[in-house]
Parts: sequence; C-alpha cells; structure tokens
Amino acid sequence: MYDWANSAFATSGVAAIFPAYFVVLFQQSLGDDTSFFGRELNATAMWSFGIAFSTIIVAFSSPVIGVIADRFAIKKTLLWIYTGVGSLATVLSFFSVYTGNPWAWLFAFFVLANIGFAGSIVIYNSFLPNVSPNKILDDVSSRGFAYGYVGGGILLLVHLAAISLTSEMDIADLVTRLCIVSIGVWWFGWALWTLKIVPEPIVTRSIESMRIHHTLSMAFRELRTTLGQVKRFKVLSLYLIAYLLFNDGIQTVMAIAGAFAADTLGIPLLWIMLTLLIIQFVAAFGSMAFSWLSRLLDTKKALTLSLFGWSFIVLFGVAIAPLAPQEHNEHDFQLEYDTEPSSPHAGNYRVTHVSVADEENEELPWIEAFGDISEGQHFISSDIVTLTALAAMDEDFRYSISVLGGPHDGMVIIGSGHSSILEESPLDWWPALIRDLIWSPLSLQAHYQWVLLGVSVGLVMGGSQALARSLFAQMTPRHKSMEFFSFFGFAGRASSVVGPLMFAVIATMFDTRLAIGSILILIVVGVIMLRWVNVDEGVLVAEEENEKIGRLSADV
Repeated sequence: MYDWANSAFATSGVAAIFPAYFVVLFQQSLGDDTSFFGRELNATAMWSFGIAFSTIIVAFSSPVIGVIADRFAIKKTLLWIYTGVGSLATVLSFFSVYTGNPWAWLFAFFVLANIGFAGSIVIYNSFLPNVSPNKILDDVSSRGFAYGYVGGGILLLVHLAAISLTSEMDIADLVTRLCIVSIGVWWFGWALWTLKIVPEPIVTRSIESMRIHHTLSMAFRELRTTLGQVKRFKVLSLYLIAYLLFNDGIQTVMAIAGAFAADTLGIPLLWIMLTLLIIQFVAAFGSMAFSWLSRLLDTKKALTLSLFGWSFIVLFGVAIAPLAPQEHNEHDFQLEYDTEPSSPHAGNYRVTHVSVADEENEELPWIEAFGDISEGQHFISSDIVTLTALAAMDEDFRYSISVLGGPHDGMVIIGSGHSSILEESPLDWWPALIRDLIWSPLSLQAHYQWVLLGVSVGLVMGGSQALARSLFAQMTPRHKSMEFFSFFGFAGRASSVVGPLMFAVIATMFDTRLAIGSILILIVVGVIMLRWVNVDEGVLVAEEENEKIGRLSADV
C-alpha cells in the first residue's frame, strides 16, 4: 500500500504537474532564462538542477543512515519522517502564488518533497526481506509495484481530467495547485496504512543509546567494514554493477521518451499523456505476469526475459517512423481555392487549417513576407508560389503544406525537417525498413505506433523493477537490509547520470535516433553481467551472515 501511496508523487507530481507548473511560474517571473552564478539557466535546466540536488543528498546520506537504522529500531520512525516531510512539502507548494517569488517557493518545496520521496523509497525497500520469506519475495515485490501503478494511474486520470476541463477558465491555476495538494494528501493518507500495519523489523545487533558523534563514527566504521567485505559479498556486488548498467538504460529510455516523441516524432502532447496513462495500468498487469513467470522459471530468468523485452523496446522506439501525409486533410497547413461567386475573396486561396502553435508560427520562414498564418486568412494566387518556395528553401522547415483547387491544385510541400523525412541518421535504414514493411501497409500513424510502444513498455516495466528489487532482497542479510538497500538505492540514483550523459553526447554529435539506439549497449552489457550472478551462492552467503549475527547476539 505504500507503493499505492507514493506513486501519486512519482506519477502526477514528478512526471506531470510539478515540472509543467514550475516552467509557467519561472517564465512569468524571469522570462525564458535567468543568470545564475554567471550562467544562463532556463526553466528546464533549473528544474533538472533541483532533481539532481535532492537526489544527491539522498544518495550520499542513505548509506550512513542505513547503517544506523540497522543498529537501532528506527526504520518506521525514519519512514514517518521522510513521508511526513515529503507530503507536507508537497501540500505547502500550494502557497507559491502568494509569495514574492512563486517559482522559488515551488522549487524549494519540491526539492524537500523529492528528498522525502527518494529517502522514503530507500527505507521502504529495506522492509522487503523483513516482511516476506524468500519464496514469495517476487510476488510481494510485484504486488507492490502493481498497486503503485494502479494507484498512481487513478490519481493521474483525475488530475488530467480536472486540469483539462478547467484549462480555459479563471480557476485553472487554483485547480492545478489543488491537484498538487491532493498529491500530498493521497501520499500521507494511504501511507498511514503501511505505517500502522507493518511492524518494526527486529534488530539483532541493537544499541540502546549512543551520542550522535559516536553514532556517526560507528556508521562510518560499519560502512568501511562492509566495503572491505566486497570479496565476501562478491555476488551481491556483481549484481549491483549489473543493475546499475541495465537500470541506467531503462531509466534513460523513460526519461527521454517524452522529449523524443514531441521533438523527433512530432507526436501531440495529448497522445503522450494518454500513453502515460495506458502504461500505468498495463504495468500493473505486467508486474503480476512477471511474478507468475518467476515462479514458473526463477527470479533471475524472469528478470532476464524482461530485459530482453527492454532491448526489443529500444529497437521498437528507434523504428517508429511518422508516415508522410497523403491526403489533403493530413497536412499542417491546408489552403483551398475559394470558388464561391458571392465571396469577396473568390479566386483566392483560403487557409482552412493550421496545426502549428502560434509561437512556432512566428519562427517560420515567411514571417517577414506574410506574418503569422492563421485559419481564415486569404492569399492571392501569386502569393502561393512565394509561400511554398520560402518553405521549400528552408532546411529547418518541419511542416507540410497542401494546396487544393485552382491553378495550384495538388501542390504539396513537405519540409526538409518534417518528421517523416529519414535522411540524417546512420540508423535511418531501420525505421525506413519497418515503415515500408509494417507501418505503411497498415496505415499506422506515428501516434498509434507510440501507443503500441507504450503498451510494450508497460508489460515489462513493472516486471523488471519488481524482480530487480526482489532478487536483491534474496541476497541481502536481514540484519543489514537498510544498509544494503541504501547501496541499491545509490546504484539506482547513480544510474540517472551515465545514460542521460551518453545520450546527450551522442545526440549532439549525431542525432537522437542513434543516441537512443546506443542505450541498447547498456542494457545488453547489464544482461551479460547478470548471467555471471550466481544467485544460489548469494543467498547462501546472506543466510550464513544471518546465522553468524544470530550466534553473536545469542552470546551477548
């Protein structure tokens, strides 16, 4: 139920509402960018800095806190603190517009909320080996993720409906902030179930009291000891490296998917949001399906199968290729010849459709000659030649124009930068091949291809996350669960660095399709390393460690 609770923050908060609302407040206060320590930062860069800052705090503090939590019976207390801080900070974000710097208020409380969220995940995961025997770890972990996807999906659906219905009203800002409040209330309210029901794990090496500086010294000593025992926990260490690699690939794909869909494929925001909703509910089914597979095979084989699924998804993502518009009504700019005798514009061309945002229209090549082009605008016949010529000469023009009727009937311009043009990437042969073999014969437009990709992601996403967690839990000594899951959390946070950096470098040097294709390397190398992980040996070492500590505690 804690997955059900905190998924509201992950889905509605981090993925949907918080970043979009922050961009609005930032640009209203500071414009497109601002100077920060001599650097020009836009809203997206500032938001990324906030995520990185909060993540780093949790990543580096968790191992120390983890050691302390394994020696004192304070896991539930820590979960209370992280959950309370995170949910309260989320609720307090509501008051941003009543301050002198709304964007700064929202930014500060989001950072606090994200620290609470990330920190609580580390604590919460460490409960897993304490509340479940090894034989049902996969089922318990998968059930948690399944509940989380459904809970987060339900609240996201409510939020999208509320925001969409009020987007043109005066209360739009209030509704958006109330949605943020509901995230905090949902998170804390449902978390009470976990906080009330789940018992405090038994501490076998408990310490009654210790001064703070002695406690910290003890924590660092324990960490050095654990790190010095890498050879003893070599299976677990190897698995952490494999996890860092394949999780890096997975997290990178999920992080850049939205931008790739909008910028490279030209998929409308509505379809991206719809796909996000579909993923949530499909992932719930996928989590339980892979739990069944783990019983049929075993955890490692089922996890490997899910990673093969992710490899397919990367290839699928690269293969998505928008179809070139065929019919007149499929083009971005549609102009039709006016033949109505009584019309004052008879003999001219009227713009009947424009599927370009106003701010994008302002950047098009004809701005100086014609100004913004809007529906209902008329052009004389000679202007059509000029307009289409300007579009054809612009190498960055990424839209299409269709002219119907009159002397220029059938004239079509598809810009060099149109999403259907595949001429720049070394991998363009792949989407071109799949388009010729599958997409074009089925007349399957890019947004439908994207939904199919989303369904595929949902099927493997829950399984890969749940089984990765339960496999780690199987090889973790119970008395060191918090400490070891701190390293697990650290690996998860660290995996948010290498993949995106690799993607950014390759995308800058080449293009986004090749950058996405390169992510496949991380997943494949992670799968190869996973083959070397001897799970039985890792479980045996964990059991021996538990028995060893049990004997020491009995002697004391």
